[in-house]
Amino acid sequence: MKITSRMSALVVCLNFLLVWASASNRQKPQWKGTIDTENGIKVVKNPAEPLFGEFAFELEEDLAIGGDPTKENAYFPRGGGLSVDSEGNLYVADSGNARVQMFDKTGKFVRQLGRRGQGPGEYSFPSRVLFDPDGNPCVWAGSEIICFGKDGYFKKKIQFKTFLNASVFGTKGTIIGTTQPGRGPDGPKYTLIQLDAEGAPLRTIAEYRGEFKKSQTAIIIHAYSNRIAFESLTTDSFVYGFSQDYRLHIADGEGKTLLAITCEEKPISITGKEKAETKKNGVYAWIGTNDKTLNDDGFPDYRPYFRRIFTDDTGRIYIARTGSILEKDAPARIDVFSKDGYFLYKMSWRTFPSVIQAGYFYQVREDKETNEYQIVRFRIKNWERMKKGME
Repeated sequence: MKITSRMSALVVCLNFLLVWASASNRQKPQWKGTIDTENGIKVVKNPAEPLFGEFAFELEEDLAIGGDPTKENAYFPRGGGLSVDSEGNLYVADSGNARVQMFDKTGKFVRQLGRRGQGPGEYSFPSRVLFDPDGNPCVWAGSEIICFGKDGYFKKKIQFKTFLNASVFGTKGTIIGTTQPGRGPDGPKYTLIQLDAEGAPLRTIAEYRGEFKKSQTAIIIHAYSNRIAFESLTTDSFVYGFSQDYRLHIADGEGKTLLAITCEEKPISITGKEKAETKKNGVYAWIGTNDKTLNDDGFPDYRPYFRRIFTDDTGRIYIARTGSILEKDAPARIDVFSKDGYFLYKMSWRTFPSVIQAGYFYQVREDKETNEYQIVRFRIKNWERMKKGME
């Protein structure tokens, strides 16, 4: 019995030493990028491969709202824009009914925010709910933002003095947004601007010509057009980039760049087949022309690097890469960066979220059989296993 006990103790000790040695030899992934300073701005230059390889969300549906025409308060005949506040309340910009519906985090209907009309607290075409720096819900409706308190009472209306394609709140009630390319004295450009608290242009944060020519007057927007993509990061910062280059800017609420992020990627040429399909089914808008003919000179030199930016409440940045128009059913490639600019993961998404927050993945889902829309929330089962940085 004594020999057996001693042998068992020896085996346990040897196993412990082997495990300890293995753990000691196991090294953290080594980042192979560089950090430079350009014009006083820190630039994190990432290699083509992420630090931690591939990651996939493990999703479990835990809430669905809508899809039943008999439930009037939760019926969205054309889908809607979904936003979620810091407490988990859901706001649906129900464009089909020209209204904004608020639900609590259990899916219980709370109230309608404002209503259709042109008076105080009223709107015509709600597309999204934004939250000001104090967390108050504000309905973005075409050329105006209608602001409410957390109690649902109307506070004020901001009338834009220039048309914005997208917008987020900056500091002190200012608004950050992108303008539609137009025929200006210096030719068409993509611009990111800041409006003051009354909706008047305050300053240009960034502008890009992209594939436009200075003398160009007819503009056709299509699947391979470059664009400015941006999204809020915190209540006083946002991230943006122009898709012609793989370069992201993390900026403060005034638009000043705090950090730049690049990623090593080779440009991808746009093939003849892709151009042909784009001319047939990939044109979205015509500006300054009635001629709907897209010629080869209307394409950029190569495929835009990305098309959308998403963020979550940990500060991670998700970049939706531009895929081929010939592969419409293929999942989108997503590059994930930390708030410090490090390339963490590659992901694949079959559908885009409206919000990623507090371990949940929210989206507006269409039932292909019934054509009914639902607001769906998924719990991300492996949320805590996803790295936030180089830890």
